[in-house]
Amino acid sequence: MILGFKNIDELIDIALKTTSFEDMLFLTKHPSMIVRRSLAKNININQDILNNLINDPVLNVSYVANKNPNNKNFRFLFDDVQRPCVICEKEEKDLVCENCDHVKDHNF
Repeated sequence: MILGFKNIDELIDIALKTTSFEDMLFLTKHPSMIVRRSLAKNININQDILNNLINDPVLNVSYVANKNPNNKNFRFLFDDVQRPCVICEKEEKDLVCENCDHVKDHNF
């Protein structure tokens, strides 16, 4: 599948469901945090891909990857995570953070 020509919504759908290692590898390098976070939720993901996402520089991605039930390695402790965007459980597709009550109420 040629993923480079897909829009964000299509990539999110693919990231959530793909079983292709090549697609997952491509998506781990995608510039959009939302695409990588969606991939981190994929129940078909293997440990190698999860390890990449657990070490993602964006906490929103690494937090979700760490919580994936397929993660068999060390689980990082995120008890001190305070930002509502990191622990948000809303679906990534059509996500609009600007109007989120959790963000408005949080003291960044």
